[in-house]
Amino acid sequence: MILRESVGIALGAIRANKLRSFLTLLGTIIGVAAVIAVLSFVEGLNRYVSEKLLAAGSNVFWVDKYGIITSQEAWEDAMKRRDITPEDADVLREGVPHASMVVAMASGNTNVRFEEKIVRSIELRGRSAGFESVDDITVVSGRAFNETDDIRRRLVCVIAPEVADELFDRKDPIGQTVRVGAQSYEVLGVTERKGSVLGQNQDRYVWIPIRTFLKHHTDRRNVDLAIKSESQAALPLAQQEARNILRARRHLRPGQADDFSITTSDNVMDLYRNLTGGIFVVTIGVASIALLVGGIVIMNIMLVSVTERTREIGIRKALGARRRDVLSQFLVESTTLSLAGGLIGILLGTGIALLVGAISPLPAAVSMPAVIMGIAMSSIIGIFFGSYPAARAARLDPIEALRYE
Repeated sequence: MILRESVGIALGAIRANKLRSFLTLLGTIIGVAAVIAVLSFVEGLNRYVSEKLLAAGSNVFWVDKYGIITSQEAWEDAMKRRDITPEDADVLREGVPHASMVVAMASGNTNVRFEEKIVRSIELRGRSAGFESVDDITVVSGRAFNETDDIRRRLVCVIAPEVADELFDRKDPIGQTVRVGAQSYEVLGVTERKGSVLGQNQDRYVWIPIRTFLKHHTDRRNVDLAIKSESQAALPLAQQEARNILRARRHLRPGQADDFSITTSDNVMDLYRNLTGGIFVVTIGVASIALLVGGIVIMNIMLVSVTERTREIGIRKALGARRRDVLSQFLVESTTLSLAGGLIGILLGTGIALLVGAISPLPAAVSMPAVIMGIAMSSIIGIFFGSYPAARAARLDPIEALRYE
């Protein structure tokens, strides 16, 4: 029997027993849909995180006091380290020849007021000059503060678009004076609109010079440093130069561990993959159970089908059908059943991922490897769990099969 006829028989059986076929395929549909949805979310998150990390350039690394903390012991050890200061940033800016930009950073929360209007709980970001290049920010109106503003600790700021909308409505904010915490600041510029990502509003913040930030937040002394090398090739050299300078400033002996941390985008991506990898494995495990149940149901239904069609098998064998013909027919039928469930699962999983991505902040991106995996999984389920019923049908004695009532 040719492949097309076997597929036709399988589809005919599905049409003849719609409810039974749907219940048979339900496990496969759920399993494949879960796999596609999870892979879509993981792919979407991977792309988002990669874009955010690479937005400032893959040649950016960060120096901070704590680093990536993964245990209580590491946290306690990091708390004993000395603070990173703006003076460290100044020394690195002068002493790292392969660095094109060194930015000191610190953050807090505050309220911003203009006349009778107030915006509460916005992020106050202290930055040194050049922050736009490492924070992936564009000042679309006015200007950013410069090194002179920072050195003289001027009370100037750059505000996000949503803050500008809420405080000034249609009025031009450039040159206006706003109250940030307990001080009054002149607005120098407004940044571009970013929107909301993963439920986090990207347009509610105020930037001020780092030395101004530390002057008015005396409880904060520690800062983080973002360092941009001249090129991707110069990244290792810039890291080593920064490490040597900081170790010399801290009088660390040869062989003594660093009391600061250097983090690259690769380190962050590795940590992210480790975190999401566990979630991915658990979810795929649950989906695999659904696929296993679906495969068992398919095998059970195929055994019922073999029993129902025993006389048909006897007639075919009496007319000259070989054992491999019967075997291939039932294998094609079980694979068609499973593949039909897999295709439905792919459509369902894709729809769920796109719908959730459209109505929620969770990014989703359907990738071709996920679709191929769904098709492959459903095909393997059909072949594996259809093998026993097909072999049983192929082994039937034609005389006994013709006598079957």
